[in-house]
Amino acid sequence: MRALILIDIQNGLTKKKILHNETVFLDSVNSAIKAYRDSNFKIIFVQHNNNQLKKGSSAWEIDSRIDKQENDSVIQKKHGNTFQDTDLKTTLADFEINSITVGGLVSHGCVNATCLGGLSEGFEISLLKNGHTNWNKDAETKILETERELIKNGVIIMEIVNSSVDSDSNKSLNDMTIAELGKLFPIIISEYLDKWADLYKYEANLITDSFLQTEILKIDHIGSTAIPGLKAKPTIDILLQISEQTDIQKLKDTFKSLGYLINEHPENPAPHMTFVKGYTAQGFKGQAYHVHIRYIGDWDEVRFRDYLIKNKAIAKEYETLKLELADKYPNDREAYTDSKTEWIEKINNLTRKQSTTAQQCV
Repeated sequence: MRALILIDIQNGLTKKKILHNETVFLDSVNSAIKAYRDSNFKIIFVQHNNNQLKKGSSAWEIDSRIDKQENDSVIQKKHGNTFQDTDLKTTLADFEINSITVGGLVSHGCVNATCLGGLSEGFEISLLKNGHTNWNKDAETKILETERELIKNGVIIMEIVNSSVDSDSNKSLNDMTIAELGKLFPIIISEYLDKWADLYKYEANLITDSFLQTEILKIDHIGSTAIPGLKAKPTIDILLQISEQTDIQKLKDTFKSLGYLINEHPENPAPHMTFVKGYTAQGFKGQAYHVHIRYIGDWDEVRFRDYLIKNKAIAKEYETLKLELADKYPNDREAYTDSKTEWIEKINNLTRKQSTTAQQCV
C-alpha cells in the first residue's frame, strides 16, 4: 500500500513569498493527489505548528489551492522530520503502508528531513518531482542539491504526469527522444548500500523460480552494485545465461509477467536482448533492474566484477572516473557510457589474458 505525504503547504508559507515555479508546484501536487486518490491510496497532509503557524490561525490552514478533502488524514508536527514525535508511523502501520511519496515545503528543510526519517524507519521513499519547492534566491540549486543527495541515500524521484498539460508529456518511453529520456532518468552515483546484494538475491530467486532448471544455466550479479564499497548508480545489473534450447518467446512472456520491459539490442551478443524494470514515463518507480540475456559462455562482465572486488585501488580509480563523468554528463547516458568504454575495455583485455593463461596451465 502506498501513501502520498504533503508537508507544510500552509498559507503562512505558500504566501510568505513567491514560491519558485509556484504554478508548476501546485499543478504537480494536485496531479499527484488526483492520481493517488483515483488509485485509492492514502493521502496525508502535514501541518507545522510554531509561533508563525499557530494552530487554528489562517496561516496554519492548508492553502485552498490544494485539493484537500475531509477524508484525507492530517498529521500535526513541531519538528522538521514528520516522523519525530508524531503518530505518523502508527497511521502508516494502521493502513499497512510501506511505500511513501513525499512533497511539499521546503525542499531542503522539512521535505528532506522527512524523506531521511522515512528511510531510517524502513519505508520505501519517493520524492515528488516538481512537487517540492522553496522561495530562496537560489531555489533551483537548493532543489537539485536536495534531489541529488536524497537519491544517493536511496530515495526515488517520481513524476506524476498532469493530464491537463500538453499531450507530449504523455509519451511512452519508446516515443521519447534520447534527450527526454536523459532528463527523465539522470545519472546519479550513490554511496554503496548493503541492501543491493539483498535486492539482487530477491530478484534472482524471482527469476529462477519462473523457469525450468534446464533453461537457466547461470545467473550473476554484475555491474558496480555487485562490488562491495563501490559508489554506483543504484541499478541492479543481472547477467542471465540461458540454454540455446530456451524458448525465446516464453522468455519474453515470462519477463513481461514479472513487470519487465524488453530492449532489443542487435549489437549485443545473442540473443540480443536486455530486460529492464523500474522505468516509467513518469520517471523511476521502485527499484531499477537490468537483466542481460546471454547464451552460456565466458563473459567479460563476470571477470570485470571479480577483478575489481580483488583490486580495491583499481575499483577506486573506476569510481573516480564514474563520478567525473556523472558530473559532466548528468542527463546523457550514451555519453556517460561511451566515455567509460576505453577504461573498461583495458580491464577486460587484462582479465581475458589472465583467464587464457589460467586455462593453459590447467
